[in-house]
Amino acid sequence: MHRSIRYVVALLVGVGLAVAAGVLSDTHGLPLISIAVVYTATTVLVLAHRNDWAGLSGKTTGTSRRVGAIGGGVGAFAGATLLQVSIPVGVTGLGLYLFGMAVVVADVSPVSDG
Repeated sequence: MHRSIRYVVALLVGVGLAVAAGVLSDTHGLPLISIAVVYTATTVLVLAHRNDWAGLSGKTTGTSRRVGAIGGGVGAFAGATLLQVSIPVGVTGLGLYLFGMAVVVADVSPVSDG
């Protein structure tokens, strides 16, 4: 995917999720801006390294399953707890969780294309 298309798609994802969270929660301001920023950056990284993300989903070793289970459990608990505060805070928390994974994948792999 060409770089400019990747950025446009990422911006649409980030702004779209921010708008959806704003409509669902009737919240305005910084919490919604943080959703747009986190998800736009995450989407750019995921799209830039999409082949590596796809390759990681096929790992089935015992260690990767344990790490995945621990990560999923911690993420689910933290996400559910943050959603009790507000929808935008919970959505941002999930986005930060995904952003952390995207940064690690991006750090250990080359850019897939343009």
